[in-house]
Amino acid sequence: MLALLAAVTLLSACKTEKERVDGTVKEVIDHAVTRLYKTLKPAELDTISERYILQFLSAGEREILATKFWTFHTNVPVKVSVMRDTAQKVVPFWLEETGFKKTELVVKNEEYTYEVWQKDFEKGNVELGINGFDKHRPVYFISVAPLNSDDKLEITQVYPSKYNVSTMKKGAFTYHDWDGLVLTEVPAELIGQALFTTVRGRAREAHLVKAFRTTDTPSSAHPDQVILTWSGDPRTTVDVQWRASAETTMGKVKYWVSGTTDTLFKDASAFKMEDRLLQNDRYIKRFTAKLVNLKPGTDYGYSLSFQKDNWEAKASFKTAADQKDNFSFIWFGDTHFSEIWGDMAQKSLLRHPETAFFSIAGDLVTTGLHRDDWDHLWNYSGKTFTTRPLMPVPGNHDSQDGLGAGMYKAMFSLPENGPANQPSEMTYSFEYQNALFLMLDPTLPVPNQTKWVEDQLKSSKAKWKFAMFHFPPYNFEEPYDEIMREWCSLFDKYHVDMVMNGHMHYYLRTKPMFANKAVDSPAKGTIYTMSISIPGKQERWPKEEYAVKRYKDGPLYQHISIKGNKLHYRCLDPEGVLKDELIIEK
Repeated sequence: MLALLAAVTLLSACKTEKERVDGTVKEVIDHAVTRLYKTLKPAELDTISERYILQFLSAGEREILATKFWTFHTNVPVKVSVMRDTAQKVVPFWLEETGFKKTELVVKNEEYTYEVWQKDFEKGNVELGINGFDKHRPVYFISVAPLNSDDKLEITQVYPSKYNVSTMKKGAFTYHDWDGLVLTEVPAELIGQALFTTVRGRAREAHLVKAFRTTDTPSSAHPDQVILTWSGDPRTTVDVQWRASAETTMGKVKYWVSGTTDTLFKDASAFKMEDRLLQNDRYIKRFTAKLVNLKPGTDYGYSLSFQKDNWEAKASFKTAADQKDNFSFIWFGDTHFSEIWGDMAQKSLLRHPETAFFSIAGDLVTTGLHRDDWDHLWNYSGKTFTTRPLMPVPGNHDSQDGLGAGMYKAMFSLPENGPANQPSEMTYSFEYQNALFLMLDPTLPVPNQTKWVEDQLKSSKAKWKFAMFHFPPYNFEEPYDEIMREWCSLFDKYHVDMVMNGHMHYYLRTKPMFANKAVDSPAKGTIYTMSISIPGKQERWPKEEYAVKRYKDGPLYQHISIKGNKLHYRCLDPEGVLKDELIIEK
């Protein structure tokens, strides 16, 4: 069967969702949710079962759910194998209905055991159904082989087309959002088949059983969840964003130089955001107003309007100064919408009022497409980001098991200067005074960003260079060889001063590192830091030779100040107790 790899040709012609006919899984579930809200009381929504849902749906809707989750075309007759996690309590309704038979075959990876269901198909279209109405994360995956071993198999018109087709074998990964989880046991008859990869987030595409949620802070016509970001030059621009109810028709910013009476106005654009399972606030609007032509180093006041001559949420900000030798910023590791982090964030600004901006190194929330997580994040942080911009990077939790960080993108207005052919605002850069900040997204393909990273470093004349991304190259839990090879080599070549990470839920500061080895001076290597903004003790605590300082527990935050040729790095706890300190002089 290994010879089958050479015989499988995946052609580029792939249907998009817009080209598909007779409805989509999303449309069916959207319509079902709308009807469920009209049919059931809130207390009844979490009592629905798979049996109830199947009776609730029309025959046409069931057919779409049974055939439009995964589709492709083959040029010869094939056998399709469906690998289903044995721990999933309910078998997807369509498997037996459409003729799949459970076999004695078993596939395993390091975490899960999969039973194998198989069915023969004539050449032409192959249509497969949803993973189920639950939220079982290890979503099924498939392999395909020609019934006649002499046939050359061509697979075309794959939907969804974004996940590649590889080879079924030991050591192969099946989930792009967990590519370190590889197959450890594959029956001989499946080895060499075409393996369709996927993401675990696809389990949520038809989630209805115990799926409905509420938010403690539903939207209203009044603007709230106000945050500042930059999508342009920090000296002359700032972006103001806020939330209001879906029925709100207008948003506007009034702003002025502090101490003056002359006012300027800026209309805001609106984005309608949906969380269909948020039963008490399904739709909201996120407003964004981009203020431009501001004066450098100047204090401004501003307020927001949702209707004519009604101004609320008064606050202030300060633009970056023209000089390039004096500023400070605060960054956090994983925040996971924690109330503990929110309290620490508010205290940090009171303790360091000179702070110019904040950053978060990914995993801002726990479930990126649950808007109630974001509501908690903004509620707990209070007014912290109404006066200082927040410049984050996404983590794996913000990307929702590989489904993408759509809600994250809708929350923030960030620079769109990242790599071509990648989602905008996920990887970007900005300069503040004499420092370059590379904000990278390692949940996207790492090699696709490498040239962009080098171009940014090569062209920058900044005195200080920082990189922030979620996955830490140095840690004792998981190797990131690709990041080491693609990015850290460039940090060595162009001397990035400091890298800031999260993800592993402990604190670490390394020695200066060059070519994966410790060196004796920050002038000769890059310092890698990792932090955590919530409690989270490690059970294992092996030695790390490259470490200067480590802590098993959080919450912690980092304050970095730059004055001319001196960088002062401090790590503190919520009460301001100093936990780690470093000074770099150039």
